[in-house]
Amino acid sequence: MAAVAVVVLLVASAGMAFDGVFPVGALVPVVAVAAGGPGVLALVLAGRLPVWGTIPVSVLAWLTAVSATLFRADAWLGFVPSPAAVRAALIGVRDAGGVLLTTILPAAPGSTAIVLVSFLVWAATTAGTELVLRSRAILPPAAAALPVLAVAIVFGVAGEGSGVPYAAVFAGLVLLLALVRAGRSVGALVAGGVLLAVLVPVGVVVGPVLPRAERPYDVRELVEQPPPRPIRGVSALDQVSAWLQNPQRELFTVSTSSEANLRLAVLDTFDGVSWTSSAGFVPTGGRVPGAAGERDIVEQRFTLQKLPGPWLPAADRPLRAIGPGIVVDPATGALAGTQAREGLTYEVTSGLRRFSAAELRGAGPAADPAALRLPDGPDGRTPPQRARLRDLARRATAGARGPAQQAAKLAAYLRKLAVNDVNSPPGHGYRSIEFFLTESKRGTTEQFAASFALLARSIGLPSRIVVGFRPGEPADGAPGEAASGAADGAAGGVRQVRGGDVLAWAEVAFDGIGWVPFYPTPSRTRAGEGGDVAEGAPKQAREIEQAINNESSEPEHAKTPTAKATPVPEPRPGAADGMLLWPAVPGGLVVLYLVAVGVVPRVRRSRRRRAASAAGRVVGAWRQTVSRLRGAGIPVSSGALTAREVAYRAEAGLGAEAREPLTVLADLANLATFGAAPVDHADADLAWRHYTAVDALVRRRVPVTRRLVRRLSPLTLFR
Repeated sequence: MAAVAVVVLLVASAGMAFDGVFPVGALVPVVAVAAGGPGVLALVLAGRLPVWGTIPVSVLAWLTAVSATLFRADAWLGFVPSPAAVRAALIGVRDAGGVLLTTILPAAPGSTAIVLVSFLVWAATTAGTELVLRSRAILPPAAAALPVLAVAIVFGVAGEGSGVPYAAVFAGLVLLLALVRAGRSVGALVAGGVLLAVLVPVGVVVGPVLPRAERPYDVRELVEQPPPRPIRGVSALDQVSAWLQNPQRELFTVSTSSEANLRLAVLDTFDGVSWTSSAGFVPTGGRVPGAAGERDIVEQRFTLQKLPGPWLPAADRPLRAIGPGIVVDPATGALAGTQAREGLTYEVTSGLRRFSAAELRGAGPAADPAALRLPDGPDGRTPPQRARLRDLARRATAGARGPAQQAAKLAAYLRKLAVNDVNSPPGHGYRSIEFFLTESKRGTTEQFAASFALLARSIGLPSRIVVGFRPGEPADGAPGEAASGAADGAAGGVRQVRGGDVLAWAEVAFDGIGWVPFYPTPSRTRAGEGGDVAEGAPKQAREIEQAINNESSEPEHAKTPTAKATPVPEPRPGAADGMLLWPAVPGGLVVLYLVAVGVVPRVRRSRRRRAASAAGRVVGAWRQTVSRLRGAGIPVSSGALTAREVAYRAEAGLGAEAREPLTVLADLANLATFGAAPVDHADADLAWRHYTAVDALVRRRVPVTRRLVRRLSPLTLFR
């Protein structure tokens, strides 16, 4: 019984190594059930059933456990496995790898991909306990848990946390299991327990200096990532005028200690008529990657009111965002919601970047051609406005001693040139901006920000537009305040943000620094005076711009008493850099081989499907079909047989249903290889449809065991 308990703890420690992949709070109960359940089951069934009899019992028990914990909504009576619950569990195991390889880790707390952990831990515990109870082997029971640790480390490379403590615990428990299985004395067992308690801190301290990979291996490099999901809809800049015309419209509330401006959307693509965003959004379990530099940490809690989706506001650069359906653009940190609606509440931890005039004075513009692009007109000709914008920008920045001073002078020039008039017509294309700069000289924050971005690009400053909001006003009794209670008071209270708080500003990219905000919109004054006062500019931005323009000494940073200055290090491609490699080498090799035989054929198939020429795609479909037939055990060989002969042999193995797709595929392959008439992409699409039909027939006609044995063959890596 002691050995069974050690095996349960051993597998549980391996399962907890997934803490870089899933939140610990969600992981602990899943691992506890998946490790403890098979241990108890093995003791109950010991000596009563043969090995082959325990397998179906264990499978049924696992399905019951996941139905009662992860898929209660689909289970009968909340715990009895129903067809829907069983299907959800099996699909969850099947798709978990793809989900985890294409999600910013850790996965969301409610992710069904965690069923993979339950499956692996349950299977490893079952195998380990059976080996303990049915054999006298000392270490093989521990080997059952090694793949679980290896899979956790491989998946967790891109997540937070480290595998060092779990590898140390795992090694200590292996030693303890060896002592128990070898029948050592009580003193030896006590010594083993003491050694286990020492291994964890030693592993944490010594692990980072042990020989390890300079850059941890990331299995994501073998997987073709799906393209991020773009956000379609009306540009946020197009809505600025509408919000200004309805200034009392309540858009959202925010509970925060900071008075920083709130970013809504980052617009970096200009087509001559409008600014849009090239952002691509991916799912996240809360972490937002990509923030660098020293930042002040600010907590916020938002409640949406009449703000149209899908964009979600947040201060500066989010570091973490928790809420239903949140997706993030890793490049800009912009947030969006797949479930954005009135009443949605979410929480954001942001890092407010701090800049200094000294570092900006010596910085050059970043090398970002996309952020310098000024497009031609629809007819392919260069719009005349481009030359006029360049001339105007040169006059506005005359005498500037560097890119940062150019940007500062440009912002000051625009604030003095025109009046901030909320009743001005919308529009930010070439013609609208030219009219604003040369004739009307009246506009909203939309025109000021767009003018700055176009003028900056015309003189070589990479720029983009940010649409957001000022922090709003304190709102007693605002929605969400009562529910938050004392927590809101501690965080600084609830602020109401309305349509009239909308603000657009520009950002310029500097080499080694990143995107720096500039505020070209002048203050709104009903009498028309106000001078060079920026609308919505934070104190730090005003001081730095003034220092750059005056070439004075660096201004003293204003300290926010409620914001905690915390250095945010540049994230590395794999937060588990300090992992111990030596405990996971054997299992890691096995896992890498399994990953290779699973991934390499898929990558090869993808490349064949996306070949540059239609003939290449047709030939690729044929080769993929032949490879599929050989992998199913059907005796075909494209080297010794003609394409037609291969089709006839395959038809004999798969039945009459295979005749049409195989013969058409063979004819297309012959035509692509030897035919005088070229094939087109329609033929290629047809070839791949027929391959799909043959693949479906193979799945139906060939037993799973035969296909699995062939799939695990090393030959799948080379053909």
